[in-house]
Amino acid sequence: MNVRRLSDGLLGGGLLAILAAVVWSLQFYGNAARELAKAGLAAGHSIACLYALGGSCGIDVELAGGADIAPYLFWFGLLLFVGGFAWRFLAPSRSGDASPTQQLLIFTDSVSTGVGHLFAWCIVILTFAISYEVFSRYVLQAPTSWAYDASYILYGTLFIMAGAYALCRNGHVRGDFLYRMWPPRVQAGMDLVLFFLFFFPGILAFIYSGYQFAAASWAVNEHSSYSPAGPPIYHFKTLLPITGILMLLQGIAEVVRCLVCLRSGAWPQRLHDVEELEKVILARRQEQEARPS
Repeated sequence: MNVRRLSDGLLGGGLLAILAAVVWSLQFYGNAARELAKAGLAAGHSIACLYALGGSCGIDVELAGGADIAPYLFWFGLLLFVGGFAWRFLAPSRSGDASPTQQLLIFTDSVSTGVGHLFAWCIVILTFAISYEVFSRYVLQAPTSWAYDASYILYGTLFIMAGAYALCRNGHVRGDFLYRMWPPRVQAGMDLVLFFLFFFPGILAFIYSGYQFAAASWAVNEHSSYSPAGPPIYHFKTLLPITGILMLLQGIAEVVRCLVCLRSGAWPQRLHDVEELEKVILARRQEQEARPS
């Protein structure tokens, strides 16, 4: 049996199950909170709906009119994900394969890249939506009632869901006028300190508050108040905890990269799917200069 395929399947299945549990728990909380509000009662702590096995996040399930099974899905997904890691490291690998650590780094990069590529289509949809709005407004003299909501929802979705992709590509803005001159081990040490000092506390707070924010939106069946169309936006706010989980996963991969670099003195390989035009031009220029005349 191919160790890498099985491990990737467990990791991918576990991640999908965790993300599905987030959506499921938010839907349950929203339905339950509305039912409880009709009875003059307040719902429990929303984030407990994600993982609490014994108490249904403080909500009387029978009164709420539903069954809370999202916690089981969350723990099942977490078990699959941890099992994928364990299988990759404990199972013997064939000669010639990359190390388990490198394979896991590439897997994480692949997940972040796939999500980035998927949501990159938002810019195409946004372009068509804005173009239609301009045509309808100035040519047909009939502006749409949904263009404003569509623009900020699509742009916001593109912005937040590309975060993990930018991190895996090492594309976030940094003041690198000193950083680029340091040896790899010093770079890795500085990155490691900053990840634990700022990144992980910020991301964990983002996941927690994002889940609460999304739960409040589901609980009131929130719709946009910025346009006459008033589309629902609780689905849009669900992306907050989801992107936080993806960023956390990629952040762990970046910490592993720092540890590998501290040990070996060289940065491990990244999954590169695109290159900036400037880098391509410089590489070609160097190749031309290296050729004998």
